[in-house]
Amino acid sequence: MAAPLAAQEPAAATCPVDFSQPKDLVTLYNITRMRALQLAPGDERGKVVRDMMKTLANPKNATANPLGVNLATGQNLIIWMMQPGVGNTATRGQMNWGEPKDQVIDLAKTADSLFATVEAASPACLTETRPFRQAKPWQDRINNAFRLMQANQVDSAEYWAKESQVLDRWSPYAPRVYAAIAQVRGSQADMMKHLEEALKLTENDTTYLEDRRAVLFQIGQVGLEYAEIQPEPKRTETLKRASAALLQLSTEAPGGESTPYALSGLGMAATSLKDTSLFEKCYQLVDKSIDKYSDMSALQAAICANRMGKVPEAVKLFEATLTKNSNSRDALYNAAALMYELRKGTEMLPLVNKLVTIDPANPDNVALYAYAYNVLNEQWKPPVQEAPPAAAPAPATPARPGARPAPRPAAPPPPPPSPYADSVAKYMKINDEMPHRMVIVEFVRYADRALVRAEVENRAKTARTIEFTFELLDITGAVLDTQVAKVENVAAGATKEFEVKSDKPKIAAWRYTLK
Repeated sequence: MAAPLAAQEPAAATCPVDFSQPKDLVTLYNITRMRALQLAPGDERGKVVRDMMKTLANPKNATANPLGVNLATGQNLIIWMMQPGVGNTATRGQMNWGEPKDQVIDLAKTADSLFATVEAASPACLTETRPFRQAKPWQDRINNAFRLMQANQVDSAEYWAKESQVLDRWSPYAPRVYAAIAQVRGSQADMMKHLEEALKLTENDTTYLEDRRAVLFQIGQVGLEYAEIQPEPKRTETLKRASAALLQLSTEAPGGESTPYALSGLGMAATSLKDTSLFEKCYQLVDKSIDKYSDMSALQAAICANRMGKVPEAVKLFEATLTKNSNSRDALYNAAALMYELRKGTEMLPLVNKLVTIDPANPDNVALYAYAYNVLNEQWKPPVQEAPPAAAPAPATPARPGARPAPRPAAPPPPPPSPYADSVAKYMKINDEMPHRMVIVEFVRYADRALVRAEVENRAKTARTIEFTFELLDITGAVLDTQVAKVENVAAGATKEFEVKSDKPKIAAWRYTLK
């Protein structure tokens, strides 16, 4: 969770508080206050704030315009809190704010109370109070909470998160800190509760758009994990909450980086709930707006369709994935496998050709050639051969004693063999005799880096060192990085894992050659 860097801008509205009277307040609010904001923290600003506080402490001004005085006083307390060395409290005397001079003021709580009276009178005045509520004092508090949370100082992080809420109760950041604290303390129930609180605070507020997406994803992720340890009916309830968040994220952010993972999680929830309607929502959502979703999202939607048994729909989405990213290994393999189910051998072959080009050391890919040719072999029909024209019958002649009978007509030639039968045997033989088997276990792509995790099996009879040259590609197929993976001394029949890492941005696919 990234800590906020600046105050959020509120939606435009008009606060009805009147600053045209009394006279002292007009100059203070429109001129002196702006001067204080423009001055750097220090003695000069402090003097201006003290002068304003003296004017605001005048009972006549408070009587003439109580809301205006409350608003201006709250704002000045926030400006005072920005002064160097100012803590959570100050005396009235230090701020020149009337009597009794030795009275200690909790600055944040007092500013909040003053703002609350104005907001209660007119919610539109949030346009005047929220920029001050979310100014540097609030930012310092919530940033402290995030920093301490990252340092695993949980109790201190909780303290500063609560302090931040004194100034701003509408920000989702504090509940997100509480959710992280609940995670450290091992309470997934509290974590879900705080995340849902944070989500509610992001509604109808575009300034928190990225935070909303992050929270939706967290609710889905945590809910899937938490449901696994819950008894029924709580398990089903939690899965439904998780799937609702993942579906919302996938709908609101079609091009978001976390959307493919949200769709994957939605498929997991559908499987656990045995809810075919979730699978349907998963793939139909993407299918209806395919241009808005990434290749990874299209791939996950295709998997949802396939799990539901919607083979033609799945093929369509796998093909859409390949339109966006022609080197997607998983889309190529799955599209080819589903073409086999549809008995479309001819359509399989170009997919398998591309697949074997980018992933040549996996025998499963070669086996798809055999499957494609097997379909073609089953569907092959020999050409119809025309019968030769019948010969004119010979004139009947009386048989002579001892004459040999006339020869019988020749049998028609056998039909030609299928041209595909040998290909089936050929590729099954190649599959069986490949001396290695390399499987990509995981391909993780981030905006600024990528990871390929794989395992290679030595199917030969002696130990070998197996070397691969990986090319990491962007979405267009251009090579962004080249990495050599040398897997040393793999024993006969043994399997070894290896990784290929790249810190190049925008990697979307891979291919390799075997040395």
